[in-house]
Parts: sequence; C-alpha cells; structure tokens
Amino acid sequence: MITKIAFVSHRSKDMAADRRFYGELLGLKLTNDFQGKWVEFDTPDGKTIAIEQFSPEGSPPTLALETDDIEAEVARLKQAGVEFQGEILDNKVCKMAFARDPSGNLLMLHQIAPDRLKG
Repeated sequence: MITKIAFVSHRSKDMAADRRFYGELLGLKLTNDFQGKWVEFDTPDGKTIAIEQFSPEGSPPTLALETDDIEAEVARLKQAGVEFQGEILDNKVCKMAFARDPSGNLLMLHQIAPDRLKG
C-alpha cells in the first residue's frame, strides 16, 4: 500500500549552490547528506526534497511514493499491467522500483529500510 510521498528529487548541476539555496535561502532543514551526492531537506510539514547527482544530467524531477511492502506493491501493479524498468533495487538504505505513469512521467516506489524510519 502507498503510505505517503517519500520525497521529490531534483538533479543538481551545482550541489554547493543548491545546498545554499534550499538551506540558507529557503530556510529548509538539512536532514541527510550522503557523501555530498544526495542531500535531503525537510519542509516544516515533514515533506522531503532530495537534491542529487546520481541521475543523468537533464533528468526531470522524480516523485517517490513510500510503500510499506514494495514487493507486494510491485507485484500488484504488474498484475494490473504496469511495466517497471528493471527489478527492485536494494541499496540497504532503501528499496526502489521505477515505473512510468500513463503520461510517461517517471515514478519511484520507495521503501525505506526499517532502521531508518523517522519516529
């Protein structure tokens, strides 16, 4: 089941400038920094904006939806005819699966590792 928006991510061309923009200028709280290639800022209502340098340059923003059981959700959606790009990826921080909506927009299903859940 989808439980919430996990995050929206944007590809960064200049991490230092983006960190300054989202942190200092917008006043959002920096909550995670993964080796300077993926940083997360939280909005006051608890939503997360990720700035990253993993996607190819020019990649559009990605909407990530949190699920409590990614394997079951992927299986359910495949049964309904949704095509996924590759298999479920597990980087030990989270599990991810990528699909496209009917308009071609990239969508990520996301399941955070249990030991990383915010209380």
